[in-house]
Amino acid sequence: MANEQFLLLQSLPLFHSLEEEDIHTIASFCTVHHHKAGDVLFYEKDSKDAIFYIISGSVKFYKVDRFDNEIFLYKLYSNSLIFNVSKLIDSFFISCYANAEFLEDSTILHIKSTPFREMIYANQRLMKKILEESFSMIQQMQCIISRDVVFDGTAKVAHMLVNELETFNKLKKHEIAYMLHIQPETLSRILNKLTRNGIIEIEKNHIVILNVQELKDIYE
Repeated sequence: MANEQFLLLQSLPLFHSLEEEDIHTIASFCTVHHHKAGDVLFYEKDSKDAIFYIISGSVKFYKVDRFDNEIFLYKLYSNSLIFNVSKLIDSFFISCYANAEFLEDSTILHIKSTPFREMIYANQRLMKKILEESFSMIQQMQCIISRDVVFDGTAKVAHMLVNELETFNKLKKHEIAYMLHIQPETLSRILNKLTRNGIIEIEKNHIVILNVQELKDIYE
């Protein structure tokens, strides 16, 4: 079992640059968990003594307003680290900044925060990886701000088509509308307009992009 855990960690991009000895050490304070679609990984304001790495699957993050409306924030996919940067540095416990729910059957690596935190400070290669993950998270937050604050409905749809076409084609219209914070009817009107303009076409409920640059021109 220990060897299986080591081989699993060795295959994950997060640990590619580490020495075998370091991976063996990390394997000693990690556990692998399997979750079903709809399971909750954690709720906002929970405190966890672990951070999480998505081996396979996807997780959505959302908040709930005072009227109990669910507000979608973003998704993370396979090979993504879930952690709060400031809490990883300042505290033993990892504070949860949103609710996290599995969108599909997923496999998650649970990493104990205290020994992992100690390794981050002692291992420059691991520190570099964590910094790269942090910068990626910051970039994603910037994209969310641009999408939700600056973009109109058409720009949101165009941006998702260019950057997440596979996901777009997997989801139902009401799920896409939920993620983009627009109404399903608005999404249908936008797709019809893009089709009429020859920018996309719809084949058996799947979007095919005919002109990527025109889509990019909508939001850039």
